[in-house]
Amino acid sequence: MQLTRFALLSLPLIASSKPLGNDQPSFFYKPLTLTFHGGPASYSLSFPADGNTYSTNNGLNINRISNTDFNIFYGCNFYFADDGGKPVATSPSADGKEVQVGTPRAVTAVNCQPTPGGSNTCLPVYASCEWCGGANGQGGCHLLNCCSGYCAATKCRPTT
Repeated sequence: MQLTRFALLSLPLIASSKPLGNDQPSFFYKPLTLTFHGGPASYSLSFPADGNTYSTNNGLNINRISNTDFNIFYGCNFYFADDGGKPVATSPSADGKEVQVGTPRAVTAVNCQPTPGGSNTCLPVYASCEWCGGANGQGGCHLLNCCSGYCAATKCRPTT
């Protein structure tokens, strides 16, 4: 009876404790800030590189898109406002961190490939591990190179 009472009283303490040696930081996607330039005017949009599509909510005609630390030409898809079916020509800077937009037009939305933030982190289980796009929609599809587990059917899967 005494042992049962001791076990019941100590159960909340055991359940609330952290296991030893488990100092893994919580996962987060790389934060991006893109700047959309249209002549002398510009605006910025901040969002995580998680593969989701984010609306710009801005009608400014853009001729250049820039970023400081991410290859946006190959790693992002840009969606432009329709301008009578004219093709949108984009060209990257040497490092891909800046994109020139031919025939300036409004960018309606953007999405960027899922990219872990922080150092030495991988995509979590059940995150999307396939990326389609980049290079103005001409980049094709490829598997991302870091999953916590393995990549199958476009998702990171657990190993157990």
